[in-house]
Amino acid sequence: MRSIILSLLAALLCLAGSAGGQQIAPNPNWGYITLNGNGWYNNNFFFNNGTVFNGGTLTNHGTLSNNAGGTLKNDSGGTLANNSTLYNYGTLTNDTGGMLNNSGEIYNNGLSTLANYGTLKNNSGGTLANNSTLYNYGTLTNSDTVTNYGTLTNNGTIDTTSATFTNNGTYRGSGHISGSWTDHGHIKPGNSAGVMTMDGNYYKRGGSKEIELGGHFHGGGDNSLTEFDWLDVTGDVELAGVLDVYLINSFQLLAGMSFEILNVGGTLTGEYDGLPDGGLVGTFSGTDLFINYAGGDGNDVTLYSQAGGSTVPEPAAILLALFGLTLLPRRRRRSRA
Repeated sequence: MRSIILSLLAALLCLAGSAGGQQIAPNPNWGYITLNGNGWYNNNFFFNNGTVFNGGTLTNHGTLSNNAGGTLKNDSGGTLANNSTLYNYGTLTNDTGGMLNNSGEIYNNGLSTLANYGTLKNNSGGTLANNSTLYNYGTLTNSDTVTNYGTLTNNGTIDTTSATFTNNGTYRGSGHISGSWTDHGHIKPGNSAGVMTMDGNYYKRGGSKEIELGGHFHGGGDNSLTEFDWLDVTGDVELAGVLDVYLINSFQLLAGMSFEILNVGGTLTGEYDGLPDGGLVGTFSGTDLFINYAGGDGNDVTLYSQAGGSTVPEPAAILLALFGLTLLPRRRRRSRA
């Protein structure tokens, strides 16, 4: 009975919303609220355990919690402005044409999902911390601090030219990053084979990088056609962490193939853990895969394959072998009487 009364109250609030400002009421289990018009706000504690569709303007000055099992959707044309604290434990979606404007703190926690198809702005003074799953298919503009501890899939654009973006979890996708960023976690270009583009500096300080090889065609200028993973960075790159390489789509590695997995527009420093220049990355069906940090135009990272056991010896090793031959005893030829 109590839940029915609360649902009716929520419905009445929706009707009143188009006429002027209104404090939203808590949404009970299985409750359904549609917000239209301007002036909706929360100055207290708002707990959503049902479904809220915002097609108007909703401003949070208090604590807004979208609880586990709850759905909070900012529709096309809607504006959700967070000036205080927003916790998402359920499903928070900013639809195409929607605006999620953050000047406070947004925490995506638990088993939650935050999906942006429109415009998500993290303004100066704002904090966006992803501890679960975040999908960006639209534009995420960061003017302060965005930190990923969970899984961030970017198939849109992240603009962090004047702010701080740090990955401590998993960053994946075929999207674009504008601005410099720091990566301590796991990075995986594409959603299968794909290209990750970065217009700025990339600082890989640890963690790992996963590269999938499904062919040796780089796309020919069309990144959607690439058959293997690679990164395109316009600025400087600092390398560290583990490099993991996998074959996909039944691809067979053959001797004589090469894959430019990192295109660097600026300066390249560092190397992957345990992989010096010319180091063996792995052996796939009898074919060895090696790494070169001076590929492309001289500062790109390239993987190249040779037949197993056919590693070209270093010049010093060749000289040592020749010197050893000069020390071998010579057998005299006997003369016949």
